[in-house]
Amino acid sequence: MTQAPKIAMSDDFLKSFAAVPRDQQQAVLTFVAKFRQNPTASGINYESIRDAGDPNMRSVRVNDNIRGIVLKPDVGNVYCLLWVDRHDDAYQWARRHRVVIHPDVGSIQIYAVEPAVEAPAAVPAAVPAATTAAVGVFASLKDRAIRRLGVPDEMLAAVRAVASDKELEALEQQLPDEAFEALYLFAAGESYEKIVADQAAPETVDPADFVAALERDTTRRHFVVLTEDSDLEALLAAPLERWRVFLHPSQRKLVEREWSGPVKVTGGAGTGKTVVAMHRAAKLARRFAALPGRPVVFTTFTKTLSDDIRQHLGVLCTPQELEKIQVVNLDQWASSVLRRFGYKPELLYDENSRRNYWQAAMAAMPSSADLSQHFMRAEYERVVLPQGCETAEDYMRASRIGRGGQLGRATRKAIWPVFAEYRALLHGANLREPEEAFRDARRLLDGQATALGIHAMVVDEAQDISAAAFELIRVAVPVAANDLFIVGDAHQRIYRHKVVLSRVGIEVRGRSRSLKVNYRTTDEIRRWACAQIEGCEIDDLDGNIDTLRGYRSLTHGDRPDVIASSSQQEDVKHIRAILTQLADDSIEPRQVCIAARTNDDVEAIMDGLKKAGVPTLRLERSTPDDPAIPGARVATMHRIKGLEFGVVIIAAYKSATKYAELFAHDEDAGVSDETATAERSLLHVAATRAKRHLFVLTRPAH
Repeated sequence: MTQAPKIAMSDDFLKSFAAVPRDQQQAVLTFVAKFRQNPTASGINYESIRDAGDPNMRSVRVNDNIRGIVLKPDVGNVYCLLWVDRHDDAYQWARRHRVVIHPDVGSIQIYAVEPAVEAPAAVPAAVPAATTAAVGVFASLKDRAIRRLGVPDEMLAAVRAVASDKELEALEQQLPDEAFEALYLFAAGESYEKIVADQAAPETVDPADFVAALERDTTRRHFVVLTEDSDLEALLAAPLERWRVFLHPSQRKLVEREWSGPVKVTGGAGTGKTVVAMHRAAKLARRFAALPGRPVVFTTFTKTLSDDIRQHLGVLCTPQELEKIQVVNLDQWASSVLRRFGYKPELLYDENSRRNYWQAAMAAMPSSADLSQHFMRAEYERVVLPQGCETAEDYMRASRIGRGGQLGRATRKAIWPVFAEYRALLHGANLREPEEAFRDARRLLDGQATALGIHAMVVDEAQDISAAAFELIRVAVPVAANDLFIVGDAHQRIYRHKVVLSRVGIEVRGRSRSLKVNYRTTDEIRRWACAQIEGCEIDDLDGNIDTLRGYRSLTHGDRPDVIASSSQQEDVKHIRAILTQLADDSIEPRQVCIAARTNDDVEAIMDGLKKAGVPTLRLERSTPDDPAIPGARVATMHRIKGLEFGVVIIAAYKSATKYAELFAHDEDAGVSDETATAERSLLHVAATRAKRHLFVLTRPAH
């Protein structure tokens, strides 16, 4: 019986498809759909390519102008879509590339074979050979060890000649990705043993077995196997998101592994935490495919982030898998749980109503206490609610670490009636703060969690989720293997929620992992962003200190451009000049986001750009970005959390210190470390949304 053909598509094919003229892309979609159904169908004419870099490459006709490059090995019923381009350019690509199975790593590699790597300059005779070897970055590694990192044999000499990071970076376009990454990590100080372990290479490799190679993690990082359920149009319509489909072997191990309990994955911005979380959700959906309802819940902090994740899961999952996943922001999910049990109160979200209730509650403030409404509200939100204080006695025992000063027992007892009055006013109006609702939901669920039918939960942006919310999550998901998959980065905490997982019943000891490689931003942007939080003490979500040691990017670009700007008018002038410069580099305005710290600054910039005739799209708090709408995006720095753009312009920015002072009206003893760190983290988050370019328009400190 003849085995059905296996059809795969490389990430290079996705990249090349993005460059095909839009009026030709539909022809490519039609061809790929036909090819997936039957790669041997009549009308698919394979042609040999003279002087091709690999004898197994063939060209296929898409239309009169466009050709595809396909790998058809002699052994195995395998067909790989490698590249698509105009006729002559497609043939040129085929002549300049090889496709092989690496004998050690076992991955299918695509790499350039032309132009030839120039030999290093001759060493003067006076310099001893031993000295020459010593300056090589990889002088400590034998050829066998370099090859074990995924380097092709024909590139060994070029790699051995590398004497600096700059020379290594010059080889990036010629090396397979896994080889360059491994070499880069070694040069940056990562241990050879750790790099090799993360590659998860097989013990034996058949260099002719492409069927087996397609199943390996190292190959699956760059190839997706097409099935009848593959959404081709979604896959090809989002080429800029292609990296979401492909995982590094170290990431895939987190996704595929059978875990004995809750898992915590941390990592700096751009390391692929959310991508790993989405793949994990898809994996769990396949596991629980036979169960009724939606046994997998994927939750994150805000509605806009959940909308973005739902969209991307549509690319990663089949329609059947997607039906098994509930993608919902935390508050929405908690509300649905409460409604299930007939909970009558509504959650309070309206800020104007909240301010009015606080104003009324302040009538209970004793004359002996001189504390502002701002302070009382912050005390309630950051001490009373997180620690579940129900009585004055509870409050007097509560920890106030991070609040910037001390309140004696007598003062706490005296001001408690204000908190009690605020709570009573809400209850009288049939309202609850979300934190209270989380605790109510937890109590309602006690002993009844199985009624929800949730078998696993994936939690994104864990650093911004409160202790009460995690207590609810723990109760909602029965304790079992593979029950909780939690990802986050406390360096990106901007909402003051600090949780210690072990204290809310979630034990991750032995199941904590960290991602180190930033796949989003250039190393220049990463360095600048990390400098903004240097010296801050950051936790690891479980009570220990976390660092960004080993955190690095593999791509390079321009340094962030910090520009002094004295006014809103000058900001608009600079933004227009930047947009013009970017247009000259073929960067569309929709790839640009202009972010500011406050809503007032966002509105002022929007107004100025509108008057200047610059099209913009405001990213509101509750609405997702629509890629079909043209114009530069404009949003608050908080709003762009979890998103990414080719270019970010941070406008009207004063300084983290200035904003900490400005928003420290809720502190009782000046600016707390927590407030200052939150502002620095917010700048770090905004900066790391940029993939290629970062501009910061700074205002004078006065």
